[in-house]
Amino acid sequence: MDKLLLIGSYTESLPHVVARGSGITLVGLDSTSGRFATLSMCPDLRNPSYLAVSADKNRIFAVEELDETHGASVVALTLDRDTFAMRVTARHGAMGDCPCHVSLDQDEARVFVANYMSGSVATYRIDAEAGILGAGQKIQRSGNGPNPERQEGPHAHQVVPSVQGKGVFVCDAGTDEILHYPYSGHELAKTPDLVLNAPPGSLPRHLVQSHDGRRIYVVHELGCIIRSYACMHDGFEFTGEIGTLPAGDTCPSACAAIRLHPNGRYLYASNRGHDSITAIAIGMDGTMSNIGTYATRGECPRDFNISPSGDILVVANQNSHTLSAYRIDPVSGSLAELGEVYPIGSPTCVQFL
Repeated sequence: MDKLLLIGSYTESLPHVVARGSGITLVGLDSTSGRFATLSMCPDLRNPSYLAVSADKNRIFAVEELDETHGASVVALTLDRDTFAMRVTARHGAMGDCPCHVSLDQDEARVFVANYMSGSVATYRIDAEAGILGAGQKIQRSGNGPNPERQEGPHAHQVVPSVQGKGVFVCDAGTDEILHYPYSGHELAKTPDLVLNAPPGSLPRHLVQSHDGRRIYVVHELGCIIRSYACMHDGFEFTGEIGTLPAGDTCPSACAAIRLHPNGRYLYASNRGHDSITAIAIGMDGTMSNIGTYATRGECPRDFNISPSGDILVVANQNSHTLSAYRIDPVSGSLAELGEVYPIGSPTCVQFL
């Protein structure tokens, strides 16, 4: 087992998911054979649907995706790398309903949370010894979109620090906006200094940034598209768009996750419904072209991730309760199936250690 992964999951059923998860699971992977094995579990969290890991791999941050009245929280844990034991060290309210994303800034001085249902963003300071500190900050989003079933209000789906270290990007699927909130001392400014408008009803869900921070790539849930933006004149301007489904394919589908390969030359996005991963090549000028689309061997690829060495991609198939692994071709960026699918309850997040 030459690779270690943390898997988040649903432990309590919600309207959109039948939960079979056990909390956070530490899984080993043999990247030669593609064989998985469970090494440890932490059942002390409810619906830890998204995870973030410190640079030293010794601390884990998770959200508990619940209504605020039922305990929606952001949680800090320690990981013993010798025994693989995980222990909760701090827990604070998420200051919103159904937190679905958590991230850390580059200095690991702050943790950020996106609350999907209530449309708020929360941030807490982090102490190296105590973990998450109390008295955090909440920014409440407002607005709606043209889809009355999905966009009746704001729905913050991701909050991620900018590569330049000047603030955070927020994807609001409820208002069809990608925003940047600058830092203001130890907090975020209350209003954004950048707003990008996505196609109406497309639900911008997640984004990734180029390694130099000069470009961002946004995956849109209902549009099944990736849109690119380039930094120009101290802002970002739309530069291109590519679909995530094969040409002519009419399968009902909704995108979920997007990842940038460590070499910066390939993008990958997951399609739920079509149940596939799409690989995209990035040209020297930032333009996007299709490499191929690959079945995930499971239902509803909620998340996936790429090993730091760039050789392996692992998919979390939420509704079929499985993980699947792929080898990444270093020259073309194409995917090849690796090993057999691995049973695991309601996987929703993949983080390599």
